[in-house]
Amino acid sequence: MVGLGALGVCLGLFALRRGWRPPARSLLWGGLAAAALLALVPVGGSTDVQSYALYGRMGALGLDPYLTVPQTLIDAGDPVGEYSPQHWRDTPSVYGPVANWAFAAAAAAGGASMFKIVFVLKLAAGAAFALVAVVLHRLARDPVRAHLLWTCNPLMLWACVAGAHGDVYGAAAMVLAFAVFLRRSDSPGWALGMYAGALIGIAGGVKAPFFFAGLGLAWAARRSPAALAGLAGGVAATGLGSYLLAGPAAFEVLFDKAGDVAPTNPWRYLPRWGVEMTHEEMAAWGYGCGLVVLLVLLWRLAPAGDATGAAARVSFAFGAALLLLSPVQHPWYDPLIFPLLALLPPTRVDGLLQIRLAAGTLGYLPGVPQFTGEPWPDPMPFVRDPVNNWWVSAALGVLAVLIVSVLLAPPGRGAPRPGSSTERKEEVLQPV
Repeated sequence: MVGLGALGVCLGLFALRRGWRPPARSLLWGGLAAAALLALVPVGGSTDVQSYALYGRMGALGLDPYLTVPQTLIDAGDPVGEYSPQHWRDTPSVYGPVANWAFAAAAAAGGASMFKIVFVLKLAAGAAFALVAVVLHRLARDPVRAHLLWTCNPLMLWACVAGAHGDVYGAAAMVLAFAVFLRRSDSPGWALGMYAGALIGIAGGVKAPFFFAGLGLAWAARRSPAALAGLAGGVAATGLGSYLLAGPAAFEVLFDKAGDVAPTNPWRYLPRWGVEMTHEEMAAWGYGCGLVVLLVLLWRLAPAGDATGAAARVSFAFGAALLLLSPVQHPWYDPLIFPLLALLPPTRVDGLLQIRLAAGTLGYLPGVPQFTGEPWPDPMPFVRDPVNNWWVSAALGVLAVLIVSVLLAPPGRGAPRPGSSTERKEEVLQPV
């Protein structure tokens, strides 16, 4: 599934460069139909959505999910806690306050049933995915490419809708912020800045990395003090405000998460090669190298010909720099960057980013793990150890280096250089 999905998207992007022009509306409806189908089938890929239901149940019962663990529900005989995955039983919420409030709303709608709460969360994830698709259809200069990267991308559908990961809520708020800020006027004022900033704050309240998307909007409004003030005020009201309302524990979770590592961590090879490195040091190296990647992306990504593309370029650079070499690698984090990539002109790393998404997805398959011992033995130790823990980690590290190398390499013969008049002319001729 992962291999064919990645190959299909890469071939579609290649055909698009060679002149293929399918009807954008057909791709939109096809992707929305796939999202609707995946929203109605059981969860695939991970148990994260069950953890959302547990934290939402805590919120609906008046408990603080940052200070309570699912084991509390189990001990109380709660019917939702009965279905808690083993991995999450002693873990408080690691999500943003806006995400926790959304989970609590789903739990209030689903009542004392894990099935109903998860069903509501699946529908919400499908709706958020569809919202991103519709906004990209209207906002992107090349909606066909946007739908290949998002709406009809099987791996995005798998992570966002089949797995119902909460990052899709942040992606929806992020693209709405771009639409509000850049679609109506080339010179957004204080009010539009405030509305867009409030949406960025909501996205960051889902997961903090979405705050970086606001930097692109700030770049687009750099000549308008009123718009910048509106942006800052909106972000502070909803983003910072949500963390303040959630209390000090929300900030503690945020800082703890920044020093976390994942099983598919591209830095985990260094200790195996004799380089002593703690998790905190891996995080420091990852974010330090991410700064270098940021400079490369800002330098080598082709300038866009409109305000939307210019803002997306800056936001994408910050988001991709954060994800490429981070010690916390999960494929469902990529909704931070793929909608922004869809708003850019074609880049030389479109296909590599899709392959990176495929590698990360492989690291969390076959999906929901079985536990050793009773009641089920682990039937796939080969997949769960060398593939999840080592092969994918190596692939993500190699792909990060390859992406930076491709960006630094000079364009091939006959290819327009970044920012050249030929490339800008091609951008202008792309259909809106």
